[in-house]
Amino acid sequence: MPQPSRQSEPSFEPAVADELRKDGGVISAWRFRLAVLQHDKAVYRLAAALLRDAREAEDVSQEVFLSYWRNGANVERPREWLLRVARNACLDRLRKSRRLVSHEEAEIPEASHDRDPAWDYEQSELAVELRECLDTLPEPQRSLIVLFDMQGCDGATCARVLGLNVNQVKVYLHRARRRLRLQLERSQ
Repeated sequence: MPQPSRQSEPSFEPAVADELRKDGGVISAWRFRLAVLQHDKAVYRLAAALLRDAREAEDVSQEVFLSYWRNGANVERPREWLLRVARNACLDRLRKSRRLVSHEEAEIPEASHDRDPAWDYEQSELAVELRECLDTLPEPQRSLIVLFDMQGCDGATCARVLGLNVNQVKVYLHRARRRLRLQLERSQ
């Protein structure tokens, strides 16, 4: 009886697949697909929050998952590894481009029909101000706000992703929030 064929890895040319195996081993296709299904949105949201550019965030996400395919055989915590690689890729792009983030490109939430239009306008203005203030935070404070407050990661996960200890996470997060609060109070 013929065995059903199982595809254990994406189809690469044989030379490319051999090269990937030599470099530390390719993870199984099942494990790769599982990581993509579970973590692709988190990786993209992190990249989009740090880069403020949807196309670049998509590129970073693809690079991160390609890196996971190539180097993920020994990764114990895929989500944390993926977020760390995504953050580092975003910071590299920001350093290389030396660009300031354009706040006109930032997504403005749609107006709600249940609320007063003035409230919606105030909230969208506050969101723009908050993004501008967030961009002024030094690393790792900026990444902490994105990971902890926007992505919902806990302190221990943030510590592992950023290479800090939990106490440093608490201190940097407190300082970042205080700095954001002060900047927002000054602008009003």
